[in-house]
Amino acid sequence: MKEPSISVLSETFDLYMAKAKQAQEKGNSALARRNFLLASETMMLMAKQSTGKLKEARMERARRLVRLTENLDKKPVKTDKPTTANQEEDEDLKKWQAAEVPNITFADVAGLDDVKKAITIRMINPIKYPDKYKVYNKKSGGGVLLYGPPGTGKTMIAKAIANEVGAKFYAVKGSDIVSKWVGDSEKNINALFTEANKQDRAIIFIDEMDNLLSARGVDTHNDKRVNEFLQQIDGFAGRNQNLLLLGATNRPWDIDSAATRSGRFSQKIYLPLPDAPAREFMLRKNMKGVPVADDFSIEDLVEKTENYSGADIEELCDRAKDEPLLKAIATDTIVKVTNKDFDDILAVMPPSVTKKEIERFDAYNEEIGNQIKQNKKKQG
Repeated sequence: MKEPSISVLSETFDLYMAKAKQAQEKGNSALARRNFLLASETMMLMAKQSTGKLKEARMERARRLVRLTENLDKKPVKTDKPTTANQEEDEDLKKWQAAEVPNITFADVAGLDDVKKAITIRMINPIKYPDKYKVYNKKSGGGVLLYGPPGTGKTMIAKAIANEVGAKFYAVKGSDIVSKWVGDSEKNINALFTEANKQDRAIIFIDEMDNLLSARGVDTHNDKRVNEFLQQIDGFAGRNQNLLLLGATNRPWDIDSAATRSGRFSQKIYLPLPDAPAREFMLRKNMKGVPVADDFSIEDLVEKTENYSGADIEELCDRAKDEPLLKAIATDTIVKVTNKDFDDILAVMPPSVTKKEIERFDAYNEEIGNQIKQNKKKQG
């Protein structure tokens, strides 16, 4: 049976959302919940027909709709703005609410041993062993900025940190905070820090830091937003050692230099594209339990996926299973995945990170390295 087109699914999604809103307005939580869940299922079908960032965004929205149904009896759903499947932000879901402690651990993150060590020293151990840090007069606090190409595991690292220290996890994007309305961005920033400060232990993880803390001096609204955020960082530094601040960006060179001063995002950690051992870990993880041909070779795929990001590899594995799955459904048998299935997808799916982007990061890292050398010469 042919799957419905995206346009049909989009119209179906809008219909379910409209019915859910109407039911919520009338106080019928059960009916609202049912239609929100149907809308979520429809969005998931749309995600399956998508690729890349659009697929990820649609899957996340489907999950958020499921989470929304859990709170229908606790708070009303706003209805002042229409909601459509193509709408980027769902105002009903944009609340500063902490997720539970993530179940991601460092063992789930492929490679990046140097990154894990640096984060353990800077963010995890100060909370786990505060007395030891006090004995050695070791500084703690401040934020850490993770930077690197898209799809290299910045969000997974952030969740693993939260798991290690048992912290509530506030995951927001810079675009969630930035507002076109004067003053709204500053209010959003203040509300975020106020909410996080209520927790015994919390991590604020802000993706797209370049959106939030871009260089000042060009736009007045941006300058006010950056100033407010820096004031909030300075306000909690030294007062709440259990509030950790973590940022991530694909464009570190666009961030205002004041944000990386001591006590703020003073430590910047580079997350590169996965090396061969990391790619092997990812491929084995994504193919675990999947029926494969006798001559199936992970080693062959490791070699062919050089310069592929972790997100690329996950999508590659998912798409390589499509043809065997369809044949299995048609024949009512188990059809094994072969290396050719991967080769067919690799032929039409180049790495998402371009050579030019990698060269930009190499140049940026070289610039940082030169600054470190100059500082050492001054101190020596």
